[in-house]
Amino acid sequence: MTARLLIVADDYGYSPAYNRGILEAVRAGTIDAAGAMVVRPWCDPAPLLNAGVEVGLHIEAGGSLDLQLERFERLFGAPPRYLDGHHHCHADPGLEDVVVDHALRLGVRVRSIDERQRGRLREAGVATPDRLVGRLDEAEEPLLPEIAAVIGGSAPPEGVTEWMTHPGRRDAELGSRYDEGREADLELLLRLRGDPAIAAWR
Repeated sequence: MTARLLIVADDYGYSPAYNRGILEAVRAGTIDAAGAMVVRPWCDPAPLLNAGVEVGLHIEAGGSLDLQLERFERLFGAPPRYLDGHHHCHADPGLEDVVVDHALRLGVRVRSIDERQRGRLREAGVATPDRLVGRLDEAEEPLLPEIAAVIGGSAPPEGVTEWMTHPGRRDAELGSRYDEGREADLELLLRLRGDPAIAAWR
């Protein structure tokens, strides 16, 4: 089994400032995919479509998944390439089964947040990466131990590692609990764009 790193930016569409940061990362070639929040008014598809990165649906709780998928297809002109959830809502009981049904219908992968969900997805026949790394709290260090180890010379783990990131520019008025951390994520991604270990892993 070969090793691959898939760098994914979450929250495209959350705010214009967050979009700017994600697009900086896209244009620098530092991410492989971006998750779109299609119910937000700032989800402009054109920049992502022009950049050529994979675009997935970043599902939001409290809204119909059918309607979010329909809106995604209207905006982007095609179904999402993958599914995941804001604050991992796609793994919530009651929603996960619906996500599985749509993933199978579309033939797309789903982010798995832990081994238990990974097992459920695979048992259902849904493709999913072999592990997920990333931070949900901006108080944590942006350079994750798993990433730092490979940069330091360790062999990357076998299989597909999904690195969940939240690059962006600050938007303190939005009230997101993960605001300052977005610039730290962006700066880290830009700093690592020339790293040979990361380039070889991708």
